[in-house]
This record gives sequence, structure tokens and C-alpha cells, in this order.
Amino acid sequence: MKLQETIEVKSNLRIIARERGKIVARREGHNIWLDLGREYLASLISYASYGSPDTPERDDRIKYIGLGIGGTRQASLSVANSAPMSTAYPGSNDQTDTNPTVTTLERPVRISGTTTVPPYDAGDVWLGQIQAPVVHSPSTVAIFTRIFSSSELSYSSFTTVPLSEIMLFTGAADINVYNNTGVAYDTMDTLSKTVAFALEVDWSISF
Repeated sequence: MKLQETIEVKSNLRIIARERGKIVARREGHNIWLDLGREYLASLISYASYGSPDTPERDDRIKYIGLGIGGTRQASLSVANSAPMSTAYPGSNDQTDTNPTVTTLERPVRISGTTTVPPYDAGDVWLGQIQAPVVHSPSTVAIFTRIFSSSELSYSSFTTVPLSEIMLFTGAADINVYNNTGVAYDTMDTLSKTVAFALEVDWSISF
């Protein structure tokens, strides 16, 4: 008898908005592990050469989460396509969470920074670092958590940010660069982030 085993990467996403501790909005979904994510895992378990020391093909781990206003599930296009959103975060809303060839957030938004239009300010922060240590429950699952404070994502002239896409990144990404490539992606029904609440993201990867 020939036995065949398929190793599958499954992703689950939960986003909770809280105002003074009370849940005011929730989004849950089954996002996709991108082609770039598959390439990442294949390289992560491989050595480029052996010696003293051995040299891995890559040594970066999952480290950041970023959000955007792109994707086909953006329901607040009147906000997304009006100033200041349209000038600070230009682009279309064509990406889906069923296409594994997606590489970047379609319309990434800053966590903190200025209102400068592209090519943006060098001090802008586009990615949020996840908490450590990562939770493994059960042992074949990794749960990546990031809490975005009330003053992050929505600030200054960005009083309401219609979030509709999210991406997971490794430590190879640069938090001060807006168009990093990611390993997992999801679109969601628009969640309007304001300074009134914080945002908790729990991203589970299971094998």
C-alpha cells in the first residue's frame, strides 16, 4: 500500500475592536498562505551549506502584521477614495484573499507617521511587531498576536480609517517601508478604525 501525506498550512484570523475594554466590533476569517509563504517555509527548513557554522537558506521568523484599505471587500469606498485617504493611500481595490499570488498589501496604511503623500516619509511606521513569546496551543499551532493602540492606524487627519485587508510578515521586512512582501493575506468586511478603540489581532497558523 502506498501512503501519501499532505502537509497543509491552515490560517485563521480574529480581529477584535475594543472601546475601554468592551468589544465593539469583530472580524473572523480563514485567510490564505501565499505562494511567497510557501517559498518561505521551504527555505526556512533548508540549509544553504554545512560547516562551522552551518548556513541556513534563511533565518527570519514571523514578526510583523500590517493593515490596509485595499481589497475587494472594501465597503467604504467613499471614505477610502476621498482625501486624506486617497492622497495618502492611493490605489485600487482589486485584490482578493483567494489569490495566492498576492505579494503585498494593496493599499497599506501607516501605524504611525505623517500625512505625506507617496513616496512617504522615512520615519513612517507601516508594520506592527507581534508579541513574544508566541503561543503554541496545541503544539502544532502558532498564534501571533498584536494589539494596535487607540492612537495607532488612526491619528492626526486620519480620524477614520476603513481597514479591509491584513498581511503577515517575517523579520526580513522593513517597518519603515510601505510595500513589504508578506507570507499570508486576508481581506475583510470594512472595519472603521478610530481613536476611540484599540484593535487586537490574533493570527493562528496550524499544521
